[in-house]
Amino acid sequence: MVTQLVATEPELIVIDYLTRNKIDFQFQTSLGGGFYSLGGAVVDFLVEPNLAWRVMGLYWHRGVSKSGADTIQKEMLMSLGYVVVDLWESDLKDPARLEQTMRLALQGIEMLQ
Repeated sequence: MVTQLVATEPELIVIDYLTRNKIDFQFQTSLGGGFYSLGGAVVDFLVEPNLAWRVMGLYWHRGVSKSGADTIQKEMLMSLGYVVVDLWESDLKDPARLEQTMRLALQGIEMLQ
C-alpha cells in the first residue's frame, strides 16, 4: 500500500525554498516509530546532516496539551542526535521574515517569537 503525503501551505513554502536553493531534504519522515507507535515523531523535514525541522501551525500546535506533546517529541528527537528547529507558520508566511527564518534554520537556530 502506498501512502501519498499531503503538504500544508506552510510546508509548501518550505519545500519551495529548499527546492529553489537546491538543498536536499526528506519530507514527513517517521522517527522512533512516529507513524506507527506512541512516543515517536513524524518530522516535517530532515535536512542534512542532522537538522529536524518541525513546521508549527497554530491549528495543530496551540494549547497546553499540544505544547506538552511537542516538548516531549522535541526531547526525543534531540536524544537521537537531531538539532530540532521549529518553523512557525507566521514566520513562513511573512515575506519580510521568510529569508531570515530559513537562513537561521539551516544553521540550527529558531526565529525568536
